[in-house]
Amino acid sequence: MLPLKLDQQNAALAAKGDTPLETSFQELPLGVLVMGGQGEIRSVNQAALNLLGLTYTQLVGQTPLDPDWHVIQEDGTPFQLKLQSAPVRARQALLLLSTRKAIRNLVLGVYRPTNRDRVWLSVNTVPMINSDGCLEQIICNLSDITNLKVGEQLSRIYECFSRLGADPDENINCLTALAGELLAGTWALYNRLHQGLLWSFGQWRTPPDFSIVSEPKNHICQEVIEQGGEQVFVFHDLQNSPYAQSNPLIVPYQLQTYVGKAVRCSGEYVGSLCVVYQNNFVPSEADKKLMGIIAAAIGVEEERKREAAVWAQNEAKWRSLLQNSSNLITILEADGTIRYASPALQSILGYKPKELIGKNTFEFLHPDDVSLVKDDLQRVVQDPTTEFSIELRFRHKEGSWRYLESTYSNLLMDAPARLVVNSRDITERKEAEAALIQSEAQLREKAAQLEQALHELQETQTQLIQTEKMSSLGLLVAGIAHEINNPVSFIYGNIPHATHYTQDLLHLIDLYRQQYPNPAPAIQAEVEAIDLDFLSRDLPKVMDSMQLGAERIRQLVLSLRNFSRLDKAARAPVDLHQGIDNTLLLLQHRLKARPGNPGIQVIKEYGTLPPVECYAGQLNQVFMNILSNAIDALEEARETDSILEEQTGNGCVNTSTSAPQVAPQKPTIRILTEVQDDNTVLIRIVDNGPGIPPQMQQQVFDPFFTTKSVGKGTGLGLSISFQIVVDKHGGQLKCFSTPGEGTEFSIVLPVQLKEAESCQDCLHEEVVKRAIAH
Repeated sequence: MLPLKLDQQNAALAAKGDTPLETSFQELPLGVLVMGGQGEIRSVNQAALNLLGLTYTQLVGQTPLDPDWHVIQEDGTPFQLKLQSAPVRARQALLLLSTRKAIRNLVLGVYRPTNRDRVWLSVNTVPMINSDGCLEQIICNLSDITNLKVGEQLSRIYECFSRLGADPDENINCLTALAGELLAGTWALYNRLHQGLLWSFGQWRTPPDFSIVSEPKNHICQEVIEQGGEQVFVFHDLQNSPYAQSNPLIVPYQLQTYVGKAVRCSGEYVGSLCVVYQNNFVPSEADKKLMGIIAAAIGVEEERKREAAVWAQNEAKWRSLLQNSSNLITILEADGTIRYASPALQSILGYKPKELIGKNTFEFLHPDDVSLVKDDLQRVVQDPTTEFSIELRFRHKEGSWRYLESTYSNLLMDAPARLVVNSRDITERKEAEAALIQSEAQLREKAAQLEQALHELQETQTQLIQTEKMSSLGLLVAGIAHEINNPVSFIYGNIPHATHYTQDLLHLIDLYRQQYPNPAPAIQAEVEAIDLDFLSRDLPKVMDSMQLGAERIRQLVLSLRNFSRLDKAARAPVDLHQGIDNTLLLLQHRLKARPGNPGIQVIKEYGTLPPVECYAGQLNQVFMNILSNAIDALEEARETDSILEEQTGNGCVNTSTSAPQVAPQKPTIRILTEVQDDNTVLIRIVDNGPGIPPQMQQQVFDPFFTTKSVGKGTGLGLSISFQIVVDKHGGQLKCFSTPGEGTEFSIVLPVQLKEAESCQDCLHEEVVKRAIAH
């Protein structure tokens, strides 16, 4: 392709067939435009045409562009001349670059309708002034910085999510602002249907006279909420739409474009996240995905608001019961620390609640009762479904011993585990029993001895029965959890198929009704009898309800399993081997052999490790992430080998009889532990999978980086593991890999944490907890 306009010297060279300069110009990877002093285009290379999404003819200006083609600045405002009613031409938009002043690193976004995307360009211009001081031409360079902009957006999303706190309303406002900033809008709003009105719970850059509440009738956000769905709604030319009459802010603030996404909470659409513009803005597919991500995050915050409201109502009811109960109600931590005591404490034991809160209950127990209470308390902590009753002696404020009959049960909703203790004073009964025993001993000593022996025998029998009941109950719970899990899995796995089939059938019925609007009388009578319109609306809701129910049952079964072991969230010396073994136990279903899959062999080469002071729960998460990645890699390698074997068996792969047939290596994970020095231990987890390419090894700990396909990984597992090991524990986490041979992750941990490492910033703690939970 020849340049649009060649100077006389180049024209002469072209006439002679000598155009190496033009060939080099067209092959430049950098987009280059050469414009005259009046904005006329003299030369353009193919790279510039590709970046602008235009053809040679369009750039010359002979053909009007697609009306959706436009250029915006970094803040979202248009970058074009006001052409009144004339068709937009790229050459006219480029007139803005025809200045005598050089432009450096001007960031522009070009929406390309053909590709339905937006490319971000860094624009630099160099004006050429002739000897007469006149502007002769401008050289314009275009560089693609789209990947840089995408990286900046991901970084800002991660930063915003990391800053989210405990207040859902504040989080919703932050997420609304994030949508406005990333999509470079004029305003951003989150409107929620509440008490029959639209409330703006999230706002960004709204004007001072903006009203936070409005009527939903004929409101654009109301229609978005009613339509729901996963799509992003885009409305142009708001000034001439019916919405301009129902919304008094559209006309005075010259709003032109609306981009909105319905927000879902508990299976229903409750609000709309929207970004509005004072120009004709066309969002790209990437912009729509960003809206979907932020709207989903707002839906999570709405769920938290609902749960908090329900909890507040229940808390008020229970607090009233506790305050007025004649029994003594206390809440203990797993180590016996008192965190709450009801007002009955003063009438029963003489203490005011503030005198005992924060102290350990074992300090006030009779020495003979301490060991028995500790053992039973730990059983309740380890098995949340267990509760027990015991009679114990508690020291009164005056120094005497009071007998209490106490029932201990686990607060399942609390983490770390806490116990609620319901106690009543049985001192008078115990004293009466003691007096009776003493009286009978004086009258008939032998009978009293026999009665005492019988009493001790009964107590022993009761303890044996209780112990057996607790053991049987643990086995029963484990068995029930296992048995429930199998049928629930069948139901849960088939509901999506049933939902899909239901949608297909309803769609087919709708097509029949469209193609045959006048059915036979018998069919019409049956349609009215079964109320087909109601059935069509209600059946998908029934399937969604069944889906939610199955998911809830799965979560309950998982809770039964998880609560059977102590979750050590506090810093304490632990046996790392036990944590690794527990993690392998949870992953056993992925390790064992199945039809067509030989399973994964685990080789444990444990050294002798001392107890390591750490946050056990968080380190278990690290082990889980690394081992899960190793299993994923081995499974993917196995699938690849299976495909190659099938192709070989079908004759799709050319094999030579002279080539040696090498048996595939058995998938293996090796776990090695050893002591490095007096204060550090080393854990190595090695697999013989396909390995990680060298160019990716430096990125495995970066947030959102993953080599897995969409839907199989978030790219946060190893990033969070790195924070836990390095930031939380002051250790080291490294990755070593050789493609084709396998991957090794090495973890170096101090035996004892330094004080500075145990006092991490609260915000960092919250970020780690949030990423592990999602």
